[in-house]
Amino acid sequence: MMDYHTGEIEVQVQANVREEAKRVSKIIREDMPDVAARFMEQQIMVLLGVVDEEGLVWSTVMYGKPGFVKALDAQTLFVSTLPHPSDPVMKAIRNGQPIGILAIEFATRKRMRVNGVISQVHMDGFHVTTREVYSNCPKYIQARTFLGFMEKRSLVTTHSTEIDQELQAKLQRCDTLFIATYHEERGTDMSHRGGPPGFVQQIDEHTLVIPDYPGNAMFNTLGNIKLHSQTGLLFLDFETGDFTQMNGHTTIQWQGTEKWLTFHVNHIRRVAGGFPLRWEFGSYSPFNPNHA
Repeated sequence: MMDYHTGEIEVQVQANVREEAKRVSKIIREDMPDVAARFMEQQIMVLLGVVDEEGLVWSTVMYGKPGFVKALDAQTLFVSTLPHPSDPVMKAIRNGQPIGILAIEFATRKRMRVNGVISQVHMDGFHVTTREVYSNCPKYIQARTFLGFMEKRSLVTTHSTEIDQELQAKLQRCDTLFIATYHEERGTDMSHRGGPPGFVQQIDEHTLVIPDYPGNAMFNTLGNIKLHSQTGLLFLDFETGDFTQMNGHTTIQWQGTEKWLTFHVNHIRRVAGGFPLRWEFGSYSPFNPNHA
């Protein structure tokens, strides 16, 4: 069972779910039960969230054949790969750095969060000592089946500080994103957001609005944002095998108990060929608003 920090409690109170959040906190533990360890080892991709030396929060995707993430014991994971040297996440893969890991299985709509600290870094990967381990509900996960790895292309990386028309068109089709946040004592957290295509709204070249749909009532993401606005977004393109990382600041807007995240872009990194996994779309989540 976990004690919530002040940011999480403030959001829970404002959303009128404080008692529910207290009950749900019982699922969080420091170690990995057997079922969680096996789930992690079956994955072909994990999402990472980190905070770098400058205090910037970034997220990225890492992938490999099942077993590339290994549970060495109840509180130790070994990830047997590293981000590309040009990935801003790589700068934060250092001993003692907090890290948030999300494993998500789109076909079954299962997901597991593992928050911890990097304990050892090697030439071929890194160890993580777990602090918080818990599963999440299947809400807003679009079903997709993994078909295999694409033939690798040369990575082409571009950087910008604003959303251009090409990226805008991709965001209009987006049904899935990932968000990394940070708390000075609790460390980094990596979470999933999903919805119908177009659920991410662009306000201008530097601003996105993301609805926050009802979830597990813990508000780990929003609680972190309440105290530390630095945020890292990650968008995966399931058709092309590309991905987009964004770093920026996020604020929370409320109307009654409904809420939205307003993300202000600082930096955008687009990586063509950085997500060479093939997928077959299955179905949208039945929890999506306006689901037909």
